[in-house]
Amino acid sequence: MNDERRNHERYNDERLILNVARPGIKGFLRLNPKADFVDFSLAGLQFKSKQALKPGEALVLDLCIHDIELMEIYGEVVSCKQEDRGLWCCGVKFCFEDKRMKRPNIKRSLLQIEDRLRSLNLYPSMTA
Repeated sequence: MNDERRNHERYNDERLILNVARPGIKGFLRLNPKADFVDFSLAGLQFKSKQALKPGEALVLDLCIHDIELMEIYGEVVSCKQEDRGLWCCGVKFCFEDKRMKRPNIKRSLLQIEDRLRSLNLYPSMTA
Protein backbone atom coordinates (compact mmCIF):
# COMPACT_ATOMS: atom_id res chain seq x y z
CA MET A 1 0.00 0.00 0.00
CA ASN A 2 2.96 2.34 0.48
CA ASP A 3 3.62 2.46 -3.27
CA GLU A 4 -0.08 2.95 -3.97
CA ARG A 5 -0.27 5.68 -1.35
CA ARG A 6 2.39 7.59 -3.27
CA ASN A 7 0.46 7.19 -6.52
CA HIS A 8 -2.97 8.33 -5.30
CA GLU A 9 -3.99 11.53 -3.56
CA ARG A 10 -5.87 10.99 -0.29
CA TYR A 11 -9.07 12.88 0.46
CA ASN A 12 -11.21 13.24 3.54
CA ASP A 13 -14.65 14.60 4.27
CA GLU A 14 -17.01 13.72 7.07
CA ARG A 15 -19.90 13.49 4.61
CA LEU A 16 -18.64 10.17 3.26
CA ILE A 17 -20.58 7.39 4.97
CA LEU A 18 -18.69 4.14 5.45
CA ASN A 19 -20.08 0.80 6.58
CA VAL A 20 -17.68 -2.06 7.26
CA ALA A 21 -18.54 -5.75 7.53
CA ARG A 22 -16.79 -9.08 7.46
CA PRO A 23 -17.72 -11.15 4.40
CA GLY A 24 -19.92 -14.22 4.47
CA ILE A 25 -20.88 -16.03 7.66
CA LYS A 26 -18.23 -14.17 9.68
CA GLY A 27 -20.27 -11.01 9.20
CA PHE A 28 -23.18 -12.66 10.98
CA LEU A 29 -21.25 -14.47 13.70
CA ARG A 30 -19.00 -11.61 14.83
CA LEU A 31 -19.72 -8.02 15.70
CA ASN A 32 -18.82 -5.89 12.69
CA PRO A 33 -16.67 -2.86 13.45
CA LYS A 34 -18.22 0.58 13.67
CA ALA A 35 -16.04 2.68 11.38
CA ASP A 36 -15.33 6.40 11.41
CA PHE A 37 -14.02 7.39 7.99
CA VAL A 38 -10.55 9.04 7.92
CA ASP A 39 -9.49 9.27 4.28
CA PHE A 40 -9.97 7.79 0.81
CA SER A 41 -7.89 7.20 -2.30
CA LEU A 42 -8.43 5.14 -5.44
CA ALA A 43 -6.24 2.42 -3.88
CA GLY A 44 -8.05 2.15 -0.54
CA LEU A 45 -9.11 4.00 2.57
CA GLN A 46 -8.51 4.45 6.29
CA PHE A 47 -10.96 4.41 9.15
CA LYS A 48 -10.91 4.46 12.93
CA SER A 49 -12.60 1.77 14.98
CA LYS A 50 -12.79 0.53 18.55
CA GLN A 51 -12.02 -2.96 17.22
CA ALA A 52 -8.54 -4.04 16.22
CA LEU A 53 -8.45 -5.79 12.86
CA LYS A 54 -5.75 -8.13 11.62
CA PRO A 55 -3.67 -7.39 8.52
CA GLY A 56 -4.85 -9.72 5.78
CA GLU A 57 -8.43 -9.76 7.11
CA ALA A 58 -11.06 -9.46 4.35
CA LEU A 59 -13.75 -6.78 4.61
CA VAL A 60 -16.80 -5.72 2.65
CA LEU A 61 -17.26 -1.95 2.43
CA ASP A 62 -20.24 0.22 1.54
CA LEU A 63 -19.48 3.83 0.56
CA CYS A 64 -21.93 6.67 0.13
CA ILE A 65 -21.47 10.38 -0.41
CA HIS A 66 -24.48 12.43 -1.47
CA ASP A 67 -25.97 10.69 -4.52
CA ILE A 68 -23.06 8.30 -5.12
CA GLU A 69 -23.55 4.92 -3.47
CA LEU A 70 -21.25 1.94 -3.89
CA MET A 71 -22.12 -1.32 -2.17
CA GLU A 72 -20.07 -4.46 -1.49
CA ILE A 73 -16.56 -3.25 -2.23
CA TYR A 74 -14.04 -5.92 -1.29
CA GLY A 75 -11.00 -4.83 0.68
CA GLU A 76 -8.17 -6.23 2.75
CA VAL A 77 -6.75 -4.80 5.97
CA VAL A 78 -3.12 -3.82 5.39
CA SER A 79 -2.46 -2.05 8.69
CA CYS A 80 -4.07 -1.48 12.06
CA LYS A 81 -2.35 0.79 14.57
CA GLN A 82 -3.54 1.60 18.05
CA GLU A 83 -4.16 5.27 18.76
CA ASP A 84 -5.39 7.29 21.73
CA ARG A 85 -8.54 6.48 23.70
CA GLY A 86 -8.68 2.84 22.63
CA LEU A 87 -9.16 3.58 18.93
CA TRP A 88 -7.47 1.74 16.09
CA CYS A 89 -6.59 3.32 12.74
CA CYS A 90 -7.08 0.71 10.02
CA GLY A 91 -5.76 0.92 6.48
CA VAL A 92 -7.62 -1.06 3.83
CA LYS A 93 -6.67 -1.65 0.20
CA PHE A 94 -9.33 -2.30 -2.41
CA CYS A 95 -9.02 -5.84 -3.83
CA PHE A 96 -9.32 -5.12 -7.54
CA GLU A 97 -7.98 -8.60 -8.32
CA ASP A 98 -11.11 -10.16 -6.76
CA LYS A 99 -13.54 -11.26 -9.48
CA ARG A 100 -16.42 -9.57 -7.63
CA MET A 101 -14.59 -6.25 -8.07
CA LYS A 102 -14.62 -6.57 -11.87
CA ARG A 103 -18.12 -5.11 -12.18
CA PRO A 104 -17.91 -2.15 -14.59
CA ASN A 105 -19.57 0.31 -12.23
CA ILE A 106 -17.04 -0.14 -9.41
CA LYS A 107 -14.07 1.73 -10.89
CA ARG A 108 -16.38 4.41 -12.31
CA SER A 109 -18.08 4.91 -8.93
CA LEU A 110 -14.73 5.04 -7.10
CA LEU A 111 -13.60 7.74 -9.56
CA GLN A 112 -16.84 9.64 -8.91
CA ILE A 113 -16.28 9.42 -5.15
CA GLU A 114 -12.71 10.64 -5.58
CA ASP A 115 -13.90 13.54 -7.74
CA ARG A 116 -16.59 14.49 -5.22
CA LEU A 117 -14.13 14.37 -2.30
CA ARG A 118 -11.57 16.40 -4.26
CA SER A 119 -14.20 19.05 -4.99
CA LEU A 120 -15.32 19.15 -1.37
CA ASN A 121 -11.68 19.51 -0.23
CA LEU A 122 -11.01 22.32 -2.74
CA TYR A 123 -14.32 24.11 -2.11
CA PRO A 124 -15.35 23.27 1.48
CA SER A 125 -18.48 25.42 1.43
CA MET A 126 -19.81 23.64 -1.67
CA THR A 127 -22.97 21.63 -1.16
CA ALA A 128 -23.83 18.85 -3.54
